[in-house]
Order: sequence, then C-alpha cells, then structure tokens
Amino acid sequence: SVGPSLGADSIRQSMIALASASVLVVLFMIAYYGFSGILANIALVANILILVAVMAMFGAALTLPGMAGIVLTIGMAVDANVIINERIRELLRDGASIATSVKKGYENAMSAIVDSNITTLITSAALYAYGTGPVKGFAVTMSIGIVASMITAILGTHGMFELVMDKMEKSKNTALWLGYKVRG
Repeated sequence: SVGPSLGADSIRQSMIALASASVLVVLFMIAYYGFSGILANIALVANILILVAVMAMFGAALTLPGMAGIVLTIGMAVDANVIINERIRELLRDGASIATSVKKGYENAMSAIVDSNITTLITSAALYAYGTGPVKGFAVTMSIGIVASMITAILGTHGMFELVMDKMEKSKNTALWLGYKVRG
C-alpha cells in the first residue's frame, strides 16, 4: 500500500517524466526531420488531445499506469512518424521527386505501422482481459492511444504534407522540409 504523500510524489515525478520525455521528443523530431518533424509533433499533440478527450468522455481518472500508457503512446506515435519519414528519405536517396517520395513513403510504411500497432492492440486486449485495476487502466490508455496514433500519424500527417506539397516541390529544399539534403 502507498501512503498519500508517497502517491503524490510518484504522480509528481511521473508528470515530470512525461513532460521531460515529451519536450525531448519534440526537440529531436524538429532537429532531425525539419518541417516534417514539426508535422509529426502536431500529430503527436493531436494524439495526446484525442487520448485525453476520450478518457474524459468515459470519466476515466488519470492514474500512474495511465500516465505510463500515455508515455508509451508517445513513443509509439513517434515511431510511426519515424518510419514514415525514413521511408520518404530512402526514396529521396533513390532519386524520386518529393511528391513521389511522400506518396510512396506512406505506402511503404503502412504495413510496418499497422502490424506493430495491431500487435500492441492484441497485447492491450490480453492485459485488459486478464489484468486487474491498474493493469486494465494501462491497457485502456494504450488502446485508445494506439488508435489515435494510427489516425494522427497516417491520416493527419499525410494530409498536412498534401497541404504544403506545392511549396515543397517548388522550393526543392529537402533539408528544410524533410531534414535530408539530396546529393547531386
């Protein structure tokens, strides 16, 4: 059993860890992926907002396991965007245009993202089915976060890329837009 002061301290430290991890992830994504890192960060914020909104809609309390689920969701959401951005960079290295790289990058990343998220959802379902109290809370938070992540990482960022595609194609500045300078 945990006393009130130890519980409050654990929650405070968890919030510090959540905030610190979020800030470091945001900075890394911008530094490494340029404008596409900014798009990934917008999707990440949308993911967290969707997760919190759905939890609030069901009246769920934010517990330590729930916070752990949010931190893990951040990692999974960023992972999806890293996979997409790396697939785009691979195509740029092979000489594809920016528009083709973005289009095919999403197509090529889709199976890896869907496979990893479905396996995580299966694991969350097992945790929910066989777990108790806090474990179920973690499983619910993870499940909501994974679904939100797939929506924001795949549909959200792709839509944002489409909005700025003409500017990207005109400038041809892949270092600015995608964090990768095309050689040649």
